[in-house]
Amino acid sequence: MARDNGSPPLSTNVTVSVFITDENDNSPQILYPSTESNSFMTELIPKAAHGGSLVSKVIAVDTDSGQNAWLSYHIVKSTDPGLFTIGLHSGEIRTQRDISESDSMKQNLIVAVKDNGQPSLSATCSMYLLISDNLAERLTAQELYAALIIMTHI
Repeated sequence: MARDNGSPPLSTNVTVSVFITDENDNSPQILYPSTESNSFMTELIPKAAHGGSLVSKVIAVDTDSGQNAWLSYHIVKSTDPGLFTIGLHSGEIRTQRDISESDSMKQNLIVAVKDNGQPSLSATCSMYLLISDNLAERLTAQELYAALIIMTHI
């Protein structure tokens, strides 16, 4: 309300509407696996894993608000496209089928995490997966060392 000092005093009321829109100005941040360039993250998978077995999980956050912060997970590249799947909204990586003798022991996945903003922003990470029935016999010293480091941080 506004009022003047005249005689007689005059006044008026006005309604002001303020609309605030959230801009999609933050990309998703991947918390796990680490995206640092010097990080060597490896997940160990038993060769006996059946279809649907949980292998790992990509964990990400987005500091935007509302639907701009909704995240989706996608495998964009893999050593064997038919072996793993990722939960669209959970980030859980699972085997799509039983692991077979013909599958490569070393698997690599590149995962993209996208937000729901317009335009969509994204981040990617690499997952290194080692499949073995006897991990101690199959891993090289470097792979075993890297795997032990990872296991101590879980």
